Amino acid sequence: MKKSDLIMMSASVALFEILLIGCTSSPAKRDSVSASPSRATSSPASELPDLARAMDRLETAIEKPASPFHVSFKKTQSDGFLYQCEADVSPDGIIGQQTDSSPITKIGDDVFPARTSVRKINGTPFGSLDWSTARGGIVMGYLNGSIGDAQPGVKYAGDERSGGYDAGRYNFDLAGIDADIKKALGVGNALGTGRQVKDFNMKGSAWIAKDTGQMVKFQFDSLWSFTNGENSSTHYEGLVTKK
Repeated sequence: MKKSDLIMMSASVALFEILLIGCTSSPAKRDSVSASPSRATSSPASELPDLARAMDRLETAIEKPASPFHVSFKKTQSDGFLYQCEADVSPDGIIGQQTDSSPITKIGDDVFPARTSVRKINGTPFGSLDWSTARGGIVMGYLNGSIGDAQPGVKYAGDERSGGYDAGRYNFDLAGIDADIKKALGVGNALGTGRQVKDFNMKGSAWIAKDTGQMVKFQFDSLWSFTNGENSSTHYEGLVTKK
């Protein structure tokens, strides 16, 4: 395939994905943001929060903001690709900036140079196609890290204040979890890679607001090792700050 044809095909696929994300409503949440967040606010020693539910509530806050807040997200892949987003979210819309960085990449006989691109996010007015595209890019790009897979390894670490929120911090590590559980999770996360998973782990921390049960900060790594000797990882970071 000619390089020009490959570039055009990649651009067309990317444009289709963006439009598809923007025009498709988000999956049903485990519960509504108005539901009682008792699981997140109960005594940490007696009951642990549902990480996936807390992330769902962050998604709901982005889709239906009750008040303005700022979000900072970052995703770093072991193959050198880096994605960052800074955005202000309010009932008026989503305004911010997206930065994508890629290393030197070889596809077939074609070699593409390393590059960094920066684009403005102008998701206004609220509910418009531009807003849907901005919301979809954030949700699908940074909040789909399957953090719920870390649930078997969650432990309460203490109370901390983050971004203006009173939150509970919860650390997680699947290193000591039953191998059969990790195998099932790892296979689920590696579908489509064409490689057989040897081991899978998720390690990091999540901060969950005490009043709403919403995820307000997260830092974690998804780690894979494969039977062919290869390794792969993705690092996720997120921070919500009150305005």
